[in-house]
Amino acid sequence: MAAKQIPVFDYMICVACGLCDQACPVSCLELSKCDVDAYKKAYPVLAAEQRCIGCAICEKACPVEAIQMADRVA
Repeated sequence: MAAKQIPVFDYMICVACGLCDQACPVSCLELSKCDVDAYKKAYPVLAAEQRCIGCAICEKACPVEAIQMADRVA
């Protein structure tokens, strides 16, 4: 069963700490989005949307509130 909500990342406030990736119980996040800023850090992306269970653990793990759960677009 697909999750009703998935994480959406605000790269303007994300600090690329990787805590969301580490917290995800189903390993659907990946630190790979580069070139968002001049520092070229690896930022999180939802790499395996089909595995996401919508648990919002990543959202809760984010220390700067850069992740919001949003309704999945069909």
